Formats: sequence, structure tokens, C-alpha cells
Amino acid sequence: MITRIYHIIRKDCMVELRQKHAISGILLFALTAVFIVFKSFNTFTAQEWALLLWILVLFSGVNAIVKSFIQEDRGTYLYYYTLLDPVEVIVARLIYNFLLCILLFSVILGAMTLFSGFPVRNVSLFFLSALLGILGISVVYTMVSALASTAGQSGTLMSILSLPLVLPVLLLLIKTTAVSLGLISDTSIGTELMMLGAIDGLLLSICLLLFPMVWKS
Repeated sequence: MITRIYHIIRKDCMVELRQKHAISGILLFALTAVFIVFKSFNTFTAQEWALLLWILVLFSGVNAIVKSFIQEDRGTYLYYYTLLDPVEVIVARLIYNFLLCILLFSVILGAMTLFSGFPVRNVSLFFLSALLGILGISVVYTMVSALASTAGQSGTLMSILSLPLVLPVLLLLIKTTAVSLGLISDTSIGTELMMLGAIDGLLLSICLLLFPMVWKS
């Protein structure tokens, strides 16, 4: 199973590398968005920095993951259906999209740091909450992308379905980021991180349970 998951991820990476315009376009979108925001505000307060960081990650992630289940034709998926278990397919896509979101986050964070500095005080808390939040975002986007592809309205439906589902993750991310920036003091930050991890676990469980039914359809 692990070997097949590895080969699916490797295949997706090779496809992305062959279509250099696709990944380049996603990264260019992220950098352009950061630049436009910076030129509009000129400078950020720490609170604005935290809010804009996650808004940019959210919308860049939509553009990156929307094509997860629509870049290949139905014949290819029929071929996968005869060879692979649906759990292997969804786990591979989840890992790949998580790594892609990490890349986007790194690019956006680097650009914002270049333009306006790095106001984070508690670095370990910031990156731990970022990893948990990005995991939740990538799980939501991957599952909604699979659902949307069956309806033939991938881009529109994904935007409509994903934002309400990702809202709890976003709210916790903004709060934990505010704590890591020293904007607020919260003695229950450990509970917030546990809640973020629990939401990730719930979303992941739902994704693994629902995808086999979507796969069959």
C-alpha cells in the first residue's frame, strides 16, 4: 500500500514538473497577491499581517488544489479504479496537496517577511499551528475538489463548499497566530492547538470515509 501511495505521489510530481507553467502560475499568483496587498497598505500592523497571511494562503490554496481531480480524464481514473484502492488514491492526493500547500505557505510567508518583516515572537507556536492549519485546509480542499469534479462545476462548486468548511480552521489559526505574535495572551493555547488537531482528525476521518463512495460514482 505504501509503495503504491508513493508511486501516485511521484507521478503527480512528475506531471507538475512537466507542466511547469501550472506550478509557476500558482506561485506567481501568490507572489503577485502579496505584492498588491503590500503596495495597497505600504506597511502592516502585526494584526493585519496575521490576517492577510492566512487569507492569501486560503485563496492561493484554492487555485492550487482545484485541479486535483480534474486534470486527468475519466479513462485514466477508470484505469486507476481497476488497480488501486480508493483509500490509496485519496491518501496520496492528501499528502501531495499538503506538501503543495506547505510550499505556497513558505512562498507567501517569505514574500511577506521580505516586504514587512517577521513579527512573530513565539516561533515554535507559530509553525506548529501553521502545520496543523495547513493540514486542515489541504484536507478540506482535497475532499471538496473530489466532490466538485463529479458535478462538472469544479471551480465554482469548490469555492462555495470549501470556505464554510474551512472557517473553523481559519478562526483557530488566526487566534493562535495572534498569540504567537504577542497580540493577545491566552493561557489556554494548548487547548486551542488540541482543538485544531481534533478538527484535522475529524476532517481526515470524514474524507477517508466519504471518498470511496465518491470514487465509485
